[in-house]
Amino acid sequence: MVRTSGMNHDSARYIILTGVYDDHYLETRNDKPALCTSAGKRLMLYRAIADAAGISPLLLSPQPRGRGKTIPLPAVESQFGEFKQLFSRASGIRKVRYFVDMVRYVGHVYRYTRNGDILIFDNYELIYVLAIYACRILGRSNGVILEYEDGKHAIDRGYPKLISGLAEKIGRRLVRGAILATPSLGDRLPRHVPKIVIPGILRPDIVFNPPPTRDKPILFIYSGSLDVERGIPLLLDYLESSLIVENTVYHITGQGNYKNRFLRLMERYPGKIYFHGCVSEEELDRIRRLCHYGLNLQSSSNPISGVTYPSKTFDYLNAGIRVISTKAAGVPEVFEGNAIYLESEIISGLADAIIRAKVAAAFVEPKVNDTFMNTYTLKGTIIRLESLLQQIN
Repeated sequence: MVRTSGMNHDSARYIILTGVYDDHYLETRNDKPALCTSAGKRLMLYRAIADAAGISPLLLSPQPRGRGKTIPLPAVESQFGEFKQLFSRASGIRKVRYFVDMVRYVGHVYRYTRNGDILIFDNYELIYVLAIYACRILGRSNGVILEYEDGKHAIDRGYPKLISGLAEKIGRRLVRGAILATPSLGDRLPRHVPKIVIPGILRPDIVFNPPPTRDKPILFIYSGSLDVERGIPLLLDYLESSLIVENTVYHITGQGNYKNRFLRLMERYPGKIYFHGCVSEEELDRIRRLCHYGLNLQSSSNPISGVTYPSKTFDYLNAGIRVISTKAAGVPEVFEGNAIYLESEIISGLADAIIRAKVAAAFVEPKVNDTFMNTYTLKGTIIRLESLLQQIN
């Protein structure tokens, strides 16, 4: 619910150009698009924006690709959480879909925006940048805020790298304010652009899952993309090694190239390793309630760690799960002493962190320090967002 005490702009609306979606939208599709893994973080951010602005934002989105045969899709009105979300039409011709959908989305944004609206766009995606430029060329004057989730130009490869590089180059001059997922992204923007860092938003009433009773196993969860960048090879090597810690159980959710190795491990260690694949938000919540620690193993040697922040660390904490993390992507600077850190990104380093977690679960009461809470709870985030929005207006 939007606070009536927030900023009050009689004419300005807040329009978010984003590719995010949740179960409301997935119910309209029969071709099973991939689950949107950032939905939880984005919903909390959009609620903070709504409270800071005093008005609910409207979401304008292109339709995500489905699995299997490409089919035409009509424009759809849906919702993301409690927010209205309008999806543009999608072409059913595979070879031209990228370009046709981009043109349609540009028209979609122009149709549902007006002069004076504040446009918040999700990353340097070319489709959003072109839509904003089209509005400007056609006479619109809009404040523009970049929701800078990651530095795609630095991590994409091949053709996508050229596209994201172009989007960043021409999009940078549009930006009048920025919401950064990690402090290092601020270095990629002009100094005069006002910026705030929101790697995630904390619940004010975090209740940690109770520790296991005596002789019961400690349960760990990894939830997210199954790729090299997120440190999945380290997790797999640990689970396949002789150093796997006794009396521990592991739940894995997500999708990626390592699915078959996890399936083999589940067969090899029944009752100890569970691979759930892609799950609904409801099922993910159920699994999280079982677990005591969440794993973030993002690799510090991968370029992605210089331009992204692992939002799963906040997802775990909000679910009442303590966090085990590498020191990559600025997690210690954000989380400070509120996580257990790997001293080295090798099998023995992960095993050591899990052993320390077992001891802490038995003898240390979990808590979150006040400075961290005051900065990243919804209340603290709203205060910082109000300052940013005042500068844009």
